[in-house]
Amino acid sequence: MTEQWIQGCLVQRINIKDGLVINLDEYNELVISVPFELTLPPIDHNDAEVVTIDPNAIRNEERPLFDFSGQTCTHADWDDDGSLHLAFSDGHRIDVPPDEHHTAWELYGKYHGYAACLPRGHVRIVRHDLAEDEESR
Repeated sequence: MTEQWIQGCLVQRINIKDGLVINLDEYNELVISVPFELTLPPIDHNDAEVVTIDPNAIRNEERPLFDFSGQTCTHADWDDDGSLHLAFSDGHRIDVPPDEHHTAWELYGKYHGYAACLPRGHVRIVRHDLAEDEESR
């Protein structure tokens, strides 16, 4: 697995346009295009809750669930099957499964490169911040 360069980055803005778009500092952008699980942190006497979200059909009542701008991405990785796992400093989590027919997620980094989970879970990574021998590890 390649180093996840968004770990430690601050969430600057969250947009809902052609999927869920999370802008992070250091010129990073994550686009999620398939249904995913959003884990909401526990609040007061309520336990954590997992909600399935379709980023292409977010309902008005779901929009407040994405109020975690200003939080830090504390964990970012993907599995061999292309599943993406993110955690944020306030307890929010995002888990994106691969999709058989669509690109599930895309990560753009101005200073690092590009990574995407293409159809059938094939992860494509292009790094321009690593030497070729480091990229192949």
